[in-house]
Amino acid sequence: MKKFIVAVVLTVVLMAGLLIFRMTGISDKMDLLQSAVILLLAGFGILTVFRHLSSFRKGEPAEDELSKMILQKSAALSYYVSLYLWLAITYISDKVELTTEQLLGYGIIGMALVFVASWSFFKIKGLKNE
Repeated sequence: MKKFIVAVVLTVVLMAGLLIFRMTGISDKMDLLQSAVILLLAGFGILTVFRHLSSFRKGEPAEDELSKMILQKSAALSYYVSLYLWLAITYISDKVELTTEQLLGYGIIGMALVFVASWSFFKIKGLKNE
């Protein structure tokens, strides 16, 4: 399973890199922003994979109770925040001239950023005793 995750992350990084290098000139600032966010999320995935591999080499379990609880809480929070994000995107879609594919892309990237932010929040802040 770990090899599959590493392969998926490396594939995303390679495809994003090819996309950036294939563009002869960045025609829009939003293209540059999207590429940067994709590379940032891929970097976060690579960091997570390396952290899991280092804990595996030390003989520690892949996921303990705390990391499972942090993942569960961050997934729940990011789900609720993503609902409001999609509401905002549908409201904004009437005001701006963007294609449906661009709006969906921004929504998916926004959902990923919301999850990373909520996971980071719970990782730094910690959890109360429940």
